[in-house]
Amino acid sequence: MFTGLSKDATQFLSGIRANNNKAWFEEHKSIYTELVYKPLCELADELLAPYSHIDDMMSKASRIYKDPFLSPDIHYRDTMWIYVRHEAYWWNKTPTFFFELSPEGAVYGFRLQKPDASALELFRSQISDESDPFFELIGRAEQQGFEILTESYKRPKAGAQPFNERWFNIRSISVHTRLTDGRTLYSKKLKDRILEAFAQLFELEEYFQKLIIQDGINKAQKEVSFDDPMNTPMAKAPSVEFMW
Repeated sequence: MFTGLSKDATQFLSGIRANNNKAWFEEHKSIYTELVYKPLCELADELLAPYSHIDDMMSKASRIYKDPFLSPDIHYRDTMWIYVRHEAYWWNKTPTFFFELSPEGAVYGFRLQKPDASALELFRSQISDESDPFFELIGRAEQQGFEILTESYKRPKAGAQPFNERWFNIRSISVHTRLTDGRTLYSKKLKDRILEAFAQLFELEEYFQKLIIQDGINKAQKEVSFDDPMNTPMAKAPSVEFMW
């Protein structure tokens, strides 16, 4: 059962940022195991619980050890994370609820980091309809006080209209809350605050999840159409008569 984080957790992350080496880590490994990794695993399980009725929902807490995404001079993470999402082969192309803990505090919410270009093309097609549900969902998130960050293409995409140009060129989106208040960060209230944010953003997450699923269906249909011999055009008859 998750009972909260302690100041020792963020102090440990500050320490590993300043001393990113095996000697320091081994000396403080018990703090990492008991006060960082174990509570985050417990929190991950409890953040998944409201979505346990959805067959393919899963959660995961990061480990501190180096992975291919870290630069060669970094041996350990100084930011730990939890994600709750639908199962997918490419996690960074999938709509994800997340919680990140760093020396600066915590960030939690929803993000779609690196979707395929075809998925974003489908998104642009959808928001070209002024009544698209996205505008209601993102507007609600703004009213609820979430911070919204996007990354855009360097070259603007053609077809934007005044009502959708803010979103037309996005490559990634993050809708989140920052928490630096220790009274909440180091209390049992933390879990409830995160769950509340996930619930508020659930429809937005599912909006993008349906879009990603549709993009996958579109790709599969194109592959079947290409590979199916029944869909191969019949060869044309020769334009001249053969001499037998």
